[in-house]
Amino acid sequence: MKKTSKELFFAVSITLISLLLLITSFTYPAESSQFPRFLCGLMLLFSVLILVKGLRSKTGAKEKSNTEVSSGSIMVKLKAPVLVFSLTIAYLAGIMYIGYFVSSTIFLIGTMSIFGRQGLFTKTIATAGFLLVVYALFVSFLGLRLPEGLLF
Repeated sequence: MKKTSKELFFAVSITLISLLLLITSFTYPAESSQFPRFLCGLMLLFSVLILVKGLRSKTGAKEKSNTEVSSGSIMVKLKAPVLVFSLTIAYLAGIMYIGYFVSSTIFLIGTMSIFGRQGLFTKTIATAGFLLVVYALFVSFLGLRLPEGLLF
């Protein structure tokens, strides 16, 4: 299966799933259906945008041949996924011991340092903004308690 065929299959699948979830959200009680409808609507919008982008790239560009030789060994190709998986496991373990906010701060700044080129100021602002949104949405608005550890 060619790359663009896979992308189109993914886009169509996600669009159909989003549509089904949006339709299902209208069966919820009125007082609890606003947020699921909003999220399903956003998911549907973004999946349609992915579908349009996939259709444009298929019609606008010639297909590359599948005979290109891939460079690098399997270990080089698996380095980034294994690193991300390991960092995620460490992050999840850290949530239990040092708390959500401290663990998230270390995880976000650490992964941005490994995979990004931004400065420390940009990483700190992005992390603080994300954690503020999480706090406002889940703790303040929804009244949920996030996992607490030894620090927070």
